[in-house]
Amino acid sequence: MKSLKEILGSKNILTVSSGTSIYDVTCFMAKHNIGLSPVVAEDGKLLGVFSERDLVRRVIAKELDLKKTSVDEVMTKDLLVAEINQSHEQCLMKMKEKGTRHILIVDKEKLVGILSIKDFLEVDIKDQKETIEVLHNYIYAR
Repeated sequence: MKSLKEILGSKNILTVSSGTSIYDVTCFMAKHNIGLSPVVAEDGKLLGVFSERDLVRRVIAKELDLKKTSVDEVMTKDLLVAEINQSHEQCLMKMKEKGTRHILIVDKEKLVGILSIKDFLEVDIKDQKETIEVLHNYIYAR
């Protein structure tokens, strides 16, 4: 089973700064084709995350002005976090319990990446394909 570090690979962490308007955050997310962006302070401290779900439920549904509303006003602050040394099964359990599609991965309180259900699903599918290939070779290699 792959470690979280292996699953993360060398992905860049795309963040937005505290105080950024919702309009700018959503343009940033669209440009980079991401559904969630960490919000960080000037010193790099993680303050929260802003997701497509936050946009729908906390901005559009409440008819807030995209250009006048700061990401700080509507971001999610109750974060789902896993340590880099936790197993991917532990992460999936946390995600299921919380009903979320993303988990922030930290190493000594520093954000090192974000993983989604899709990332874990891809790992599981690859592992299953490898197992099937090994079993197939074992059965038919007589």
